[in-house]
Amino acid sequence: MKNQIKVIYMRTKINTLLASALIIATVLLSCNNIKESIERDLFITPADGISFTIPKITSTESGTILGDLNVKNLNLDSLINKESPSFGLSNVKNIRIKEFNLELLDADSLNNIQNIENIIVKLKTSGQADQSIATVNPPNTRATKLSIPITSGSSDVRSFLTSSSFTYNLSAKLRTATTKELKARVKVTYAIRVGL
Repeated sequence: MKNQIKVIYMRTKINTLLASALIIATVLLSCNNIKESIERDLFITPADGISFTIPKITSTESGTILGDLNVKNLNLDSLINKESPSFGLSNVKNIRIKEFNLELLDADSLNNIQNIENIIVKLKTSGQADQSIATVNPPNTRATKLSIPITSGSSDVRSFLTSSSFTYNLSAKLRTATTKELKARVKVTYAIRVGL
């Protein structure tokens, strides 16, 4: 009889412990779900990108400007809200640049990524120091697309992107001069941390 009472007592304790563990696990999972709905990372790439024309470049000196891409009214609020309707610009905690891609739209055998020995991308806006965000030494092979690695890491560029106007400055050192103007497009992906 005492053994049966002990077994029943032990089963009750084990069941109580299991029920407690289940309740704690449920609460922890709920907290994670709440945190996820309160704070999250959004990855946004404006669909059209930024189109521009690279002039015919005869210089192979460092610092030759490929383009000063002025962006007015990026409308981050609309882009954020489209991606996650619960959030807007007022919910932004920080913004990082995740990807910076260059495409030459009318490249040919004499005018393509192969002409570029080194390229540097800077972010500029009025009243702030320029920030270098990406750089690469492309391989000496013919190509029309180039992904430029981000060097700014986890730097918050929110103050640039939320200004009324900012500029992506692309400067380069060419291996060989180009023989014509080149139509180009840049696509940028932003990692935006939002939260309530």
